[in-house]
Amino acid sequence: MSHPRQLSRRQFLFATASVSAGSLLAACTAAGPAAQPSTSGDSAAPAAAKTEILVWDGFGADATAVDTMVSKFNDANPQYEVVRESQAAMRDVIRTALDAGAGPDVFNYDTGPGFSGVLARAGLLASLDQAYADYGWNDRILGIAKERCTFDAVTYGIGNELEFVGMFYNQRIFDENSLTEPKTHDEFVSLADKLKTTGLLPMSFGNQDKWPAGHTFSVFSGNSAGKDKLAQAISGETPFNDEDFVRAIQIPFVDWVEAGLYNTDINAVTYDDSNLLFYNGTAAMRLTGSWMIQDFTNPDTMADPVRFFFYPALRNDIPVAPPAGLGSGYFVAKAAKSLEGSFKFLDFLFSKEIAKDWLEGQAKIPPLKLNPEDYNVSDLLKFTLTALNASGDDMGFNIDVLTPDNFNTMMFDGFQEVIGGRKSAQQQADDLQAAMEEAKKAGKVMDITS
Repeated sequence: MSHPRQLSRRQFLFATASVSAGSLLAACTAAGPAAQPSTSGDSAAPAAAKTEILVWDGFGADATAVDTMVSKFNDANPQYEVVRESQAAMRDVIRTALDAGAGPDVFNYDTGPGFSGVLARAGLLASLDQAYADYGWNDRILGIAKERCTFDAVTYGIGNELEFVGMFYNQRIFDENSLTEPKTHDEFVSLADKLKTTGLLPMSFGNQDKWPAGHTFSVFSGNSAGKDKLAQAISGETPFNDEDFVRAIQIPFVDWVEAGLYNTDINAVTYDDSNLLFYNGTAAMRLTGSWMIQDFTNPDTMADPVRFFFYPALRNDIPVAPPAGLGSGYFVAKAAKSLEGSFKFLDFLFSKEIAKDWLEGQAKIPPLKLNPEDYNVSDLLKFTLTALNASGDDMGFNIDVLTPDNFNTMMFDGFQEVIGGRKSAQQQADDLQAAMEEAKKAGKVMDITS
């Protein structure tokens, strides 16, 4: 969600949320038969020209695991030459490039109506409906990966980087203070208060980038309103100024700020710097997403062991509904030089054979059901895979990848005001509802209740 740092939420692809299961088959296109020597002369027939497929992503220029995937495709498909270019600020350049006809053939971008949905409705993306049928993706790709890339009944992409948001904690600090994972909201507050008395920060939080507060709101909305009610709100059927959503703003952005459960100057601290507070043991806990697993298990960045729990529900009558979704998705430009080649590349990226490259090389989860024991990955990533396989249908939503751009703007700007004490939780909830009503009138709200 974003999805930066190790592409920390694809720097959310900002600098950038309900999961089901499926299976993925191999899709690597075999190379054609070797060319035969010419019988009409002494020289061999000239090699056929390769069709270049330009791919943009935000994984970084030194993402060797992605480069390896590209090389494997090129080796297996000699008629094509995929050229990968990293774009550090995709959101700033992709629309202009596609409008000008100078953009990529394939690109990695945020899913949801406020991101790829804008490009789809501008007529800049190729439909993948026929490709889903031709390549068997309807049977191989997880439903969420298709649904989150479908706008106005047309599918434009394949969602990737399955992820969820929860509370990571420093196991050393917990053990030294005889703390255990809380099972209720009240237990969590007591645990945080105990940590505070030791002189430690219970949690680190940096919201200069604005989007981290959106993830926090997703956690508390699902655990206050419940998954179904949150889906109704995202779909414009239940108001965002309902008391459950006011509570989801009040607790993390007002009550916990006033109680000193975070570092100071939250709106001035970047996402990366808030991670540093967790890395160095200043903060005991970090509410963030599974995209951070690679950094949290890297001894060069995190010396202490890290564990994870889903934040408990705020009400006894609803189950925990942790935000889950897609960090990004792959899309094909409508003006791509070769639609067939672009589809073949996507088919290859989401083959079972390439799952190993995503998991072991990138610590990212492709949109298929996987057995964690088949891969050499960290315990944290194994936990993630197990949780997705076992509890995907119970997970909630990353709100900002499902809501329109005007709603997201109000969310990100408004939460900074609430954290800064310039706006109440009720005022922010009212403003969110007004933004949703505006988006509904403009036809920009996606129904996710079905």
